[in-house]
Amino acid sequence: MKKILVLAYCVSPTRGSEYAVAWNYITRMSKYHKLTVLYGISGEQMGDITELEEFKIKTSIKNVDFIPVHHSKTTIALNYLNRRHILPFTYYFAFQNWHKEAYKVAKKLTENEIFDLVHLLGPIGYREPGYLWKLKLPYIWGPIGGMNNYPIQLLRATYTLRGKFFFLLRTFLNKFQLKTSYRVKQALKNSNMLLTATTENQQCIFKSHHAQSTWLPENGITEEIKRISDTKFKEKVINLIWIGRIDDFKAIIIIIKALENIKQDNLLLHVVGDGFIKKEMEQYAIKKGVNHLIKWHGKVARKEVYTILSQAHLHIITSLGEANPTVIWEAMSMGVPTITLDHCGMHDIVCEKCGIKIPIKSYAQVIKDFSNKLNEIMQTPELLKELSDGVLECAPYFHWDRREEFWNKIYDQAISNYKEKITATSSLNS
Repeated sequence: MKKILVLAYCVSPTRGSEYAVAWNYITRMSKYHKLTVLYGISGEQMGDITELEEFKIKTSIKNVDFIPVHHSKTTIALNYLNRRHILPFTYYFAFQNWHKEAYKVAKKLTENEIFDLVHLLGPIGYREPGYLWKLKLPYIWGPIGGMNNYPIQLLRATYTLRGKFFFLLRTFLNKFQLKTSYRVKQALKNSNMLLTATTENQQCIFKSHHAQSTWLPENGITEEIKRISDTKFKEKVINLIWIGRIDDFKAIIIIIKALENIKQDNLLLHVVGDGFIKKEMEQYAIKKGVNHLIKWHGKVARKEVYTILSQAHLHIITSLGEANPTVIWEAMSMGVPTITLDHCGMHDIVCEKCGIKIPIKSYAQVIKDFSNKLNEIMQTPELLKELSDGVLECAPYFHWDRREEFWNKIYDQAISNYKEKITATSSLNS
């Protein structure tokens, strides 16, 4: 049993995305090791730790010590423009300031306790590497992502001018920051084990810094893998499901436009989620005469999401940029295949057995290919059963049961790499 200092900014037993990444890691690996977890939020806004603090009062997890790192007034102030949806990137100024506070807490802990290694778990974005790499301990960073840019061919998929501006701004800043950030370079230099969330990011970090990394999706399947419903394949209506935040970069406009070109009406698209362009998307669907093919569920409880997903025949991802969205694991655990753009983590996970990947050549081509695939499925619905069978075949490879063994090997390798590095440095100095 090792004693591990973990930094996971977002942690929650009920939420998805980054919160679920941390929670699944903590609950799984605490079976083998003692974890001291530094965290920042368990709610939606900076400084909100209510959910996890209440959870700690009622329940404890063996071998886990949760330590909140509180947000200073300066951190909250730096996040003001982001919270008002004026300048989203100002979030990183606030996040960097929080990491300074986290480093102070971590440094005190390591002065008073003995840890076998340090792990910066999340969020997975490489832009904010924090400061824990400065601790003189074996250090793991990752899985990390965010190095890849949004495909420029899909700039038109951003619906608002604001979205287009931030698309282009991110492209410029991403290239600049990846190559020039001092702390990114230091974190890479001091990592004894670097993990990348997608093969695309693995290639990006090697190309930019010649940094070797191990590919590991940041999350995985935690539930029992089984098809919830076989009777759905007898239904006349084909249920599609799109889950996520309705904004420019999730690009739901792609699937709405694809619906304009379908030849039959025996399908229904369930849209689960909310966002600042939701009204515009609803109005666009009405204008184009396809709103009768869409059911807008809005933001619903996670339990209800599972219910809707279990009845779906096909899950849809149109995001311009992802690592490995939590919902893809949830869909796979229920035997629901995915149709997705062929990039990011979806490129690594979805194969011809368990889903459909749409190549990215142009905006018009992507919409046309989505339409063609939907038309093909409506004409030969038995394909959905074949893909669902494929999901049940592929899914076990991504289950957390396999990942536990992998992580234990990673820990040992990181410690070994650290010792080798110390020995090599000592030899050079002698």
